[in-house]
Amino acid sequence: MRNKMKFLVAGTENRKSFFRRISLHYPTLSREYKEIERAYNYAKDAFRDKKRDGGERYFEHIRAVALILIDYLRVKDHRLIIAALLHDIVEDCPSWTVDRVRLEFDEQVALLVEYMTKPSEKEFPDKKDRAEAYHLRFERASRDFFLIKLADRLHNVLTLWGCTKEKRARKIAETREEYLPYAEKHFILYYELVDALEELEKAA
Repeated sequence: MRNKMKFLVAGTENRKSFFRRISLHYPTLSREYKEIERAYNYAKDAFRDKKRDGGERYFEHIRAVALILIDYLRVKDHRLIIAALLHDIVEDCPSWTVDRVRLEFDEQVALLVEYMTKPSEKEFPDKKDRAEAYHLRFERASRDFFLIKLADRLHNVLTLWGCTKEKRARKIAETREEYLPYAEKHFILYYELVDALEELEKAA
């Protein structure tokens, strides 16, 4: 799979290569290009000091999800690219809210980001209840949401190697139960997710 997604190899991507792709679809002076650039800058700044379990910069995950959309799923809609860049910002960065996303961009982007955002601990103190409430949203979510969410889940699965065996097992089970049915229903990254899961299970 990584042969088809060479952009996921560490050290192969940067700001210049990312915006070279964007310029193929939108002129640099267009509103769409400038909004994508603004979202990229916001996300990079918001996640500047955050790391993932494997030690890599969190922003590498943010950019990778957007690149799966752009390069692999051939998404050109600037709002989906923006929402991909901002998909974790409300959940993980206290200074960001869904309303702030709406004011900075528009309601469509804010709605996608809201769908991507798990309920707060204040709303659902129990972690299991919080996850259940989040996954219930999937029943009413649009295909646009699944383009982003399944790209996010695929990259998460591909980078589980830096996690504990317990977390890997938990994420594998969750992906099979909560994500694969929608991947199959919408025909988005289904086989890619199955292959990634099987590779992880063989190594377990």
